[in-house]
Amino acid sequence: MIVSGRSFNSGLPLGGIGAGAIEFFPDLTIGNVTIMNNWLNPLKVVRGFHVVLLNEEPLFLQTNPGKNIEVKPQYKHVDTIEVDAQYPRIKYRFSNLPIKEIEFYTPIVKGNLKDSSLPLIIIRVKGNGTIAFSFPNIVGSRRWGRVNYSITGKVNGVLFRNLRSLQSDPAYGEVFIGCEKCHTYSGYSYWVPTRGGMTEDISIFSKLSEVADEGRYSIRPYAREEIAGIVWRRVDDEALFFITWFFNSRPYHYPYGHYYENFFNSAVEVAEYALENTGSLSPLNIDADGWLRDAVLNSLYVLTSSTWLTKDGRLAVYESLSIAPLMSTIGSMTWDGLSFALLDLFPDLTVKMDELLGFYIHNGEVPHDLGEESIEDPIYGASYLYPWNDLGSTWILMIYRDYLLTGNVEVLRRNIDKMREVIDWLISRDYDGDCIPDSRGGFDNSYDGTNMYGASSYIASLFLCSLQAFIKSAEVLGVRLSDRYESCLSKGRETLNSLWNGRYFMAWKSSGNSNESCMNSQLLGQFWCDFLKLPPVVDEDKIKVALRSIYELNHKSSPHCLPNSVKPSGEIDTSSGQMRSCWPRVSFVVTAHMVLRGMVNEGLEIAKKEWDTISRLEPWNQSSRIDAIEGRNVGLDHYIGSASPYILYLALRSSKVEHYS
Repeated sequence: MIVSGRSFNSGLPLGGIGAGAIEFFPDLTIGNVTIMNNWLNPLKVVRGFHVVLLNEEPLFLQTNPGKNIEVKPQYKHVDTIEVDAQYPRIKYRFSNLPIKEIEFYTPIVKGNLKDSSLPLIIIRVKGNGTIAFSFPNIVGSRRWGRVNYSITGKVNGVLFRNLRSLQSDPAYGEVFIGCEKCHTYSGYSYWVPTRGGMTEDISIFSKLSEVADEGRYSIRPYAREEIAGIVWRRVDDEALFFITWFFNSRPYHYPYGHYYENFFNSAVEVAEYALENTGSLSPLNIDADGWLRDAVLNSLYVLTSSTWLTKDGRLAVYESLSIAPLMSTIGSMTWDGLSFALLDLFPDLTVKMDELLGFYIHNGEVPHDLGEESIEDPIYGASYLYPWNDLGSTWILMIYRDYLLTGNVEVLRRNIDKMREVIDWLISRDYDGDCIPDSRGGFDNSYDGTNMYGASSYIASLFLCSLQAFIKSAEVLGVRLSDRYESCLSKGRETLNSLWNGRYFMAWKSSGNSNESCMNSQLLGQFWCDFLKLPPVVDEDKIKVALRSIYELNHKSSPHCLPNSVKPSGEIDTSSGQMRSCWPRVSFVVTAHMVLRGMVNEGLEIAKKEWDTISRLEPWNQSSRIDAIEGRNVGLDHYIGSASPYILYLALRSSKVEHYS
């Protein structure tokens, strides 16, 4: 995805899964740093990071090197950079310079969790010339105590520590920047006063070959100082540099430690490992081209921006970093959507975390999440006193999917009793005997700002597919079930089919009242059944007609995205903020369903429109909601469901569509 010259509030995040992030922007600056266990309090402003071509007059290879400087010095800098970003890498290309390209990337290696969770950014420089990188000491939550050390060994560089930081400090740890055979300078004190305010001292880049490196530099007592280190070397064709970190603190909000602590004891060890294993430490690759490749890869950014990966191997993902810091929220393709990608990339880890949700099932009720910035304090429903009717069905389908795609029958064996408990709880939520859990207004499913009553097509399709998955699981295990489950399945199908109006399944009906709107999630459960090769939950002939209606009504009602709901006339439903919005995580699943049902062109047309809007807004800070009328972000930031284009990719792959773009 070419992003040259564009301005974003959130850059491309780099860093291993659970290791925190450093965001890179198109102007080759960095910001929003969360490598210090500070996911909810990012270091937004970063000074002292530079990329410099060391000529007679140093040339800053950044279009805005003084982005965060009050009084800007006279930088000589490039005016344009061609920038190509596809998570987890970003390439900066330069015209008419001896240095042709600088690529920053983080390894995400399918099937290799260790190498995908490294606190590491690899820098690949191509061209000829001497290049320098400076990086600030950001260790410790306060400046006092910061000290820089020059390191020589397999990898030379500058190591940043803080001698006064304690292990209870989230920012207790160290950062390193270096390369093989680097020159080093540890004493770059860059933040200095000048007439009119504070400025940056860049004179050091003109005299690096002359200055002596004392090997250690610290902030003096009582000094309000910002310090950095510089590494540089001659590049002939290609050279690698490394940014690494190691934060083994145990703050109150994150006492779990990092997965990388199992393999390393320092940031320097990480850099040495990267040097020795460069050939296998590569960014993720997929078999897709064009806009679809951009959409699938860039939407995986949450693997870096929003993840925990604890020392004991538990993965959790923030629902949102600013507004809803709930861990691993499920329902309407949140964690349940992201876990399609995770199951493809790291199956054992995904099964483990799906089963952890089952551990917290309480009297048949599945939790909404694992806790508010916790993985041990689950929240049920997320709307207190309103149990949610879509979570139990979602969890059962996740477990059955995990069994089917891994081929491990033990997944079912370990969970069949919990599955029965959940199904029984869902059946108990049916108050009118139609074998569909009843909706009773707002706050009782993932559409928690929208009123639904009685039998809802969204809830019904999910429940019936989960009931089929439960019955099939029992069959696989040879477990005999009461006939009441098959009877409920048959009756529930009749109820869902009764919502058919000739074009689609209406939103809901209850005691003579109904909502005739066309929701894009009306057949979300049928998508699960198609993906999992389970029998349909509605009459076969109605499925493609309903998908066609979503294409004709929902898709064509907005130039921006696929609205959650439209009226029978095709006008966007404005009855609630959720209904007038698009949930991209659901939109991409609808497109995947179209692909599975042979509507490949229609699915790709909708998906491209959705991605065009997302990439126009904030591709690495995707919102939970896009206003379908105004085309702007109106929901939760850095949303857990961002990765749903991967589900479309899986549908194309399983349908053997040859040219994914």
